[in-house]
Amino acid sequence: MHLNLTQPEPVRAPMAAVFANHLLLAEYIHRSANDFAVVCAEVDVAGQETTLERARDRLDTVVERLYSLAAIQRLLQPPELEVMDLGNELGDLCHHHAQARFAEQGVFVQLRAANIELDSERGWALLMIVSELLTNAARHAFERPGGFVKVDLIRCGEELVCLVSDDGVGMGGHRPAAKPRMGTAIVQELARNAGIRMNAHHCSIGTMFEMRMPLLPN
Repeated sequence: MHLNLTQPEPVRAPMAAVFANHLLLAEYIHRSANDFAVVCAEVDVAGQETTLERARDRLDTVVERLYSLAAIQRLLQPPELEVMDLGNELGDLCHHHAQARFAEQGVFVQLRAANIELDSERGWALLMIVSELLTNAARHAFERPGGFVKVDLIRCGEELVCLVSDDGVGMGGHRPAAKPRMGTAIVQELARNAGIRMNAHHCSIGTMFEMRMPLLPN
């Protein structure tokens, strides 16, 4: 069973791109504020440690988290080159998300990626979508320590296929139904504008998102 989230559409009006940019800006401001709040709380906890050694160890963890959060932001800057090594970029993105968002939860991030070169505009959109899916998984998928997130990037004929899956609570979960989040709107808008077909699969355990697009732009 799966839920179709997006379908490719004809070239959209410029206002659609403006709307997507506004969504991105609003979400990044919100996300950055949350990240800074978490880091500040961790620094405060470090200041309450009973020994200098324990405080230093906790601050080392904070520094690693800040470094990874900054690295994610750098990776998601609009690209300057025309073509990107998508597998390599995706590997760096997953590594830094693992350090910044999943390490404290004891959740492992596993990547399997083919060597795929893609035009930078569509590759950037896919990286943005994967980053948002990883962030949402870190925030909502796991109710207790432990678990995994898998990211697969493969060729399938003339298409690129990217899968993001986890073994968390799933979209139904055991929690009250949540209102649609801004992150979902961002993912949908990015996918539409890049011509990415996206499906959310309801699994027996966890959730899997499937993204498909042609290897060559139309």
